Amino acid sequence: MKKNILLLVLAIILFEHSYGQVTRESFEKAVDLLNCRTVELSLKDDKNFSDFQNTCPCNKSSYKQISYFLNSVNISATLALSAEIESLKSSFIENWTKDKVVTFLSEDIFADKIKFEKINAFAEKRKDNPEFNTYKTSLKTDLSKNLIENLHQEAKTNYETQQSTIENRILELEKKQKSSEEKLGLFGSFSDYLILLAILLGILAVFLALRKRDSYEKLMPRILNSNRLINVIRAQSTPTRGPQNNQSVNSDLRDANNRIGDLDYQIKVLKEKVEELSKGKIVQQTSQFHQEVRQPEPKTEILFLSTPNSDGSFNESSASNIHKDGATIYKLIKTQNDKAKFHIDEKESSIKLALQYPDKNIDPVCDAENAFNPRATRILTIKLGEAELRGDKWIINVKAIIRYED
Repeated sequence: MKKNILLLVLAIILFEHSYGQVTRESFEKAVDLLNCRTVELSLKDDKNFSDFQNTCPCNKSSYKQISYFLNSVNISATLALSAEIESLKSSFIENWTKDKVVTFLSEDIFADKIKFEKINAFAEKRKDNPEFNTYKTSLKTDLSKNLIENLHQEAKTNYETQQSTIENRILELEKKQKSSEEKLGLFGSFSDYLILLAILLGILAVFLALRKRDSYEKLMPRILNSNRLINVIRAQSTPTRGPQNNQSVNSDLRDANNRIGDLDYQIKVLKEKVEELSKGKIVQQTSQFHQEVRQPEPKTEILFLSTPNSDGSFNESSASNIHKDGATIYKLIKTQNDKAKFHIDEKESSIKLALQYPDKNIDPVCDAENAFNPRATRILTIKLGEAELRGDKWIINVKAIIRYED
């Protein structure tokens, strides 16, 4: 009886904390829904409206599909709005409740002119339009439905895990108490009930105290979830830097990473050549001595290129042996006469030029591992691309992998 009462009270409290927490996956799906609905309203009077509805049905379309469509019809303003909505995924907070997520995505972002400039401008332009009010009402309803489906399963899983842990702990306590109950008799049994009552009163006191604090919904789930607690501790322990220092350090790290990548690759090429030479010695035996004929030492050649062609290639005729400010975007490192590795040049002028028209200067020869951010000021090359010289063009065999950074 004591076990059932304690288990019931603890399970109810723990279940309450587990239920109502939005998962990151659920949040990102909600952002995709918001993105699709917003673009749909933005294109309401546009000739591409029907095509967008057919190509990108909401509740099924991701940002990748939406941005691909907008790029294909060349609607840059709506594309920038969509990119800013995609950046909301980085605003996810652990232990957000459904109501807070719905409020954030359907109210808060439209009112924040500083953080979400394009979203705010979208709302201000339509604030007196009845269609905008209908859009927000429908959005709240759909967001709630989308989030509920993900929350219930997570709450159920957490509850079952926590209930199993509580049951095991209670069984251990009961085994330890059996021997003492036999010795103490009636008094021992009565003392157990006093202990149970004290535990329940303590839990109730903590519960009521936490209810009065704004941090209630954050403290308990973090205590119950060790992984989340570790993430919070790591986040809090990360040293902070001023904006100027941080920008300077990140710029130095980016330049160093790119140079290290180039050097590593050149070292690898040289090692391969050395191995080939050691195996390919030509020994000519004469009557008097043996003569070694060595192959010439390899020489690494670096070329600088400007804007790529739309088909994912570079014109050989536009290659230069020197960097040209205002023209150079890419650095190409030849590994053979007709093969090379390439990446976006690390100089500030090259990156600035590339970011002016990313759809023309970057997309044909690079894949980004994150969404394009209009506020981005740096481009980090994660993996070098591969190119092959065919005729008068460098054809891209493998695109470079990049990441946009503020």
